[in-house]
Amino acid sequence: MRKTLMVVMAAVLGLVSASAPAVAGARPRGVPDRVMLQPEDLGGAVPGPVEDGLVWPLLPQPCADTPVPVPAASRTEAADYGSRYRVYENVARYRGDGARAYIAELKAQLARCGVGGGSNGFDPVAEDHLGPDTVLFLGNYDEGDRYVGYVAAAVDHYVVVVMMSDSKLGAADLTVLNDLAGAAMRRAAA
Repeated sequence: MRKTLMVVMAAVLGLVSASAPAVAGARPRGVPDRVMLQPEDLGGAVPGPVEDGLVWPLLPQPCADTPVPVPAASRTEAADYGSRYRVYENVARYRGDGARAYIAELKAQLARCGVGGGSNGFDPVAEDHLGPDTVLFLGNYDEGDRYVGYVAAAVDHYVVVVMMSDSKLGAADLTVLNDLAGAAMRRAAA
């Protein structure tokens, strides 16, 4: 009896071990292509890798000493939008209500650690401007004379962050940025 029980347990453990990779492989990993901005969203530009040495974070944490919720997975891409703008997108997938928790913490940190213009750092502009759980803010540099624009939004289990820089004026077009963020939000919701 004992020997039979040992054989049965070994067989069950073997089946569980053998099926674990197949079960793990069936779970969605990372961030799927369909969630990311596509060429039709970017005026025909094909998104690709983010260049090395990008100084602006694509999942911002304005207060360096305060943690933000960490995603289960994230993906970043970048594209030239016309001849002036560079657009960056980060889509992070969270478990449970982590996406909304990140946006709530981001808003709180922007209020607490935002620079308010005229300095380097993050400058809050608007909350919930594209719907609930959205925020528009700037990343200031050159003592506030130049900036990149950000929109961050929680959409289901995703946080979508779209950042735009301008190679000519050093000031992102916030109207175009909001349009691109709206497209990114629609993709994350689909």
